[in-house]
Amino acid sequence: MKTMRVANVEEAVALANQLKQEGKYNWFRGQLREWEPQSSLERWLDKNPNAKPQLDAKLNRFFLWVKDQPQLAYLADPEKVDELFAVLQHYSFPTSYIDFSTEPAIAGFFASDTAQPLETPGDCVIYCLNTAALVEYYGELHRDSSLEALIVEPVEVDVPNLWRLQSQRGCFLFANYAWYQHYYMDRIIFPWSGVPAFPSRERIYPVDKSSLEHLLDQYFFNERRLENQTFLRTIPNLVHIDMDEFSMDTEDYFIAPPTPIAQWSSDALQAWSHAPIEHFDSTVGRRMPIPLRGGGAAPAAAYQVHQSIKNALDWQPSLRAEAVEWHFTGLPDDVDEKHFGASVRAAWNGMRNLPYTNEDIAAAMSALVKLCSLSDCFGNDGANADRAFASWVPDAVRLEFGHRDGSYSQAYCSDANLLDALDAGWTANLRNPELESIVTALCYMNDPRLMFDFKQLAWIFAREVIPSQLAMKRPIVLFNPANMDSFGLS
Repeated sequence: MKTMRVANVEEAVALANQLKQEGKYNWFRGQLREWEPQSSLERWLDKNPNAKPQLDAKLNRFFLWVKDQPQLAYLADPEKVDELFAVLQHYSFPTSYIDFSTEPAIAGFFASDTAQPLETPGDCVIYCLNTAALVEYYGELHRDSSLEALIVEPVEVDVPNLWRLQSQRGCFLFANYAWYQHYYMDRIIFPWSGVPAFPSRERIYPVDKSSLEHLLDQYFFNERRLENQTFLRTIPNLVHIDMDEFSMDTEDYFIAPPTPIAQWSSDALQAWSHAPIEHFDSTVGRRMPIPLRGGGAAPAAAYQVHQSIKNALDWQPSLRAEAVEWHFTGLPDDVDEKHFGASVRAAWNGMRNLPYTNEDIAAAMSALVKLCSLSDCFGNDGANADRAFASWVPDAVRLEFGHRDGSYSQAYCSDANLLDALDAGWTANLRNPELESIVTALCYMNDPRLMFDFKQLAWIFAREVIPSQLAMKRPIVLFNPANMDSFGLS
């Protein structure tokens, strides 16, 4: 083992780059201290020695979910096990894979990524690995038949649309045992002096999200909810209500049992399930300045935002293939610029690859100008939020809706717009077709596939459902109406 000491992280990265160019090492791993380079699974089992069955059950749930997702179904192939675990590794699931990077600068970031020095004494470290030498070493080790079961393998995969992996130039070392007891990596050590200027945290953990990462966020949000429910069921004397026990007799409200609307068929919605493959480096990075003008003769800021986005997309359709950073200046003083910027980014990346029109996207961003000026939109005070959203849409009703993967969210919509979006055949099938409010309709049923004209509902999603979710700072924002299987009152 060779230890090289330098003065700071910049010198460490420079030395690692030099050694990489000389062909001595090709993989690097940064740590805040010279802890053993363990896998997350090894660390997890050290702390939870009896919890392996729960972890296996969690893994099985993810595997079953993957098989049902068009964008991820290929990961169920046994030949794609490394790709499957690459996804899990980047979502904090304990695995036998250890993170490395091909870029010394990224290792330098991870070796320094803390706001202040650790209380634990010691040095920051960049581990340096020559994977060819590692493979040769274990080839020799396996000559001893008693050691053949000890597996340590370099793994390089590219999971389409997993920008977290791509941005970190990620690669993995698979190890099924405490491999560092046999193989000692060379290292560069240095005292902590802060985080280097490049790469930034936003580059390592992209603020832009791909379609795949939106999908994974939904899954892991639902997984946390499931785990919380499991925990609550262990609390003695807590009353549990199974909503599946409750059912409604449709004969009381409908002339005939409602049937799925043709617009909701898989063939009709095929375009809504398409997810193009986008690579982080070629998709992220464009910045579009949008200076809004003020003064008495200038139109409202929301109108300027709407027209600017619409004109840009009509003029340059290829923009929708990029994670553009729309940078607005000149916003009204009451608009929370940080919240607005984050909401616009999320709206753009959540909508641009779905078959929303340019007008839909422009309308969503325009709505955020008003919504991001309403401080009561988020928080735990429902009454204040109701009043805030009523100042945006006077007949706003609060709704909760869910996707078939189990994720759910809440939003505000116009009562009148939702009434207009009800399918004519569904309404005609009511025993009492006189509906004064969407509230009445949603008391009868909450399956949107049986109730709503899809095109009209997508129109409402763009202008009301998506913007209000973002304004509320929902932990999960659902952008795709085609995946909904429930739509009801909150």
